[in-house]
Amino acid sequence: MKPRSLAAAWLGTLLFLAGGFLGLSLSAAVLWGEVEARVYSSYSGDRNLQLECPLMISSAETGTVKTEIINLTEKEIKPVVNAEISQATAARRESQTFILAPGEHGKGQWLVNSSDAIFNNLILVNILQSQYSDNPSHWGSCGILLFSLFGLTGMQTFYLVFGGSITGLLVGGGLWAYVRWPLGQFDLNIAQAGILLAGITTTALISSLLRWWGLILFLDAVSLLVIGVIFVEFILFPKKES
Repeated sequence: MKPRSLAAAWLGTLLFLAGGFLGLSLSAAVLWGEVEARVYSSYSGDRNLQLECPLMISSAETGTVKTEIINLTEKEIKPVVNAEISQATAARRESQTFILAPGEHGKGQWLVNSSDAIFNNLILVNILQSQYSDNPSHWGSCGILLFSLFGLTGMQTFYLVFGGSITGLLVGGGLWAYVRWPLGQFDLNIAQAGILLAGITTTALISSLLRWWGLILFLDAVSLLVIGVIFVEFILFPKKES
């Protein structure tokens, strides 16, 4: 292979690896926040309470956590809603009583900012709608990342890293394949492993947007396994065709 082609192949490889690293780092950070929020909580509920939380905010932003307080009964209820929000010293707790007619949904919201961060980069939120009469308790939690780049907002940074990961995977993989084309059996095996890793990374990123932390945990574990196989099979002990 000519030196220029070799350099292009290495550039493609580095771009691909950088894209994979960005994607797995972002999904792992979201996973960290979601797991920590559940571990941090002193609450538990009979049913799930859906929270609307920003995935990431900057240190200069104020984020809003929203939810719907639910009345599943056929009579008026007055449930107490407790919010537990992390802080460096002790958790910040707020309580509010809602008056809900039969079948009514109330709107609850709480503000968070950098003063609520623990571990430097995490804001942990837990909301409990207490049981009232026949209306069951509802509990929800979320982790918010405190991070930004280049003066961007949190979500702008999130999408920048998200887009950088996808771009690195596509451009890097495409450049490598273009330079190595036509692919021999050894190169084909590498390409198949790369496609698998790119697919796992992309799925983990999409799962991060949806806060599907269980799926993120599975995908990140599988990706580490795939990276290990690639390292052993294609770097430590490559078996090139004769």
